[in-house]
Amino acid sequence: MDLTHLLPYEILQLVATWLLPRHQCRLAITSKHHYRYLYNDLLRWHAKWRLVTPPRYKYVRNMSLVEFNKQLVLYRQSRTYGLFIYNLTRVYVISIEFNIEQGVVTNNFHTMGTRDIVQMCGHLKHTNILTGCYKYMHKKPLFVYTIYKHPLLSMPGNIIDDILCLLSKTDAKSFIASNVYLSIVYSRD
Repeated sequence: MDLTHLLPYEILQLVATWLLPRHQCRLAITSKHHYRYLYNDLLRWHAKWRLVTPPRYKYVRNMSLVEFNKQLVLYRQSRTYGLFIYNLTRVYVISIEFNIEQGVVTNNFHTMGTRDIVQMCGHLKHTNILTGCYKYMHKKPLFVYTIYKHPLLSMPGNIIDDILCLLSKTDAKSFIASNVYLSIVYSRD
């Protein structure tokens, strides 16, 4: 209910002078009757130079990407493990596991290591969900994601296995060590 029409606009102006600019804007917007008296030139300048960008949202299969407040957050739903929330700006992951039969919800918060980043990039394969959203992405996931987009890694795993079988043991080790993704996937030796 808008009670600002019961007060004279002079009193509302006096109250508004003691507020921060964003709260002055909120007061001016909520005051339908005295909007032109409360929304002054200073607030117009503040609104012009302090634009708030709207959040960008993308959705592919069971993943959604939200870019808001200089943060890039990826939500991934898994059938077996629950929900994963990857903050690609601050490089941490929150995994929320559901056990419906027991009624238990478990939260696990930790910093993303190289293995977590590679697993996340593996789930992003053939989606292009991060296209155009690199501005607020941390350098570690960005680096692994660009390596993961390499044409050699887009080949099926059995072809890479055949290439490794044809190489000598030292060449195969140097081939595996040449790429972060290959070094994690083929770390069995």
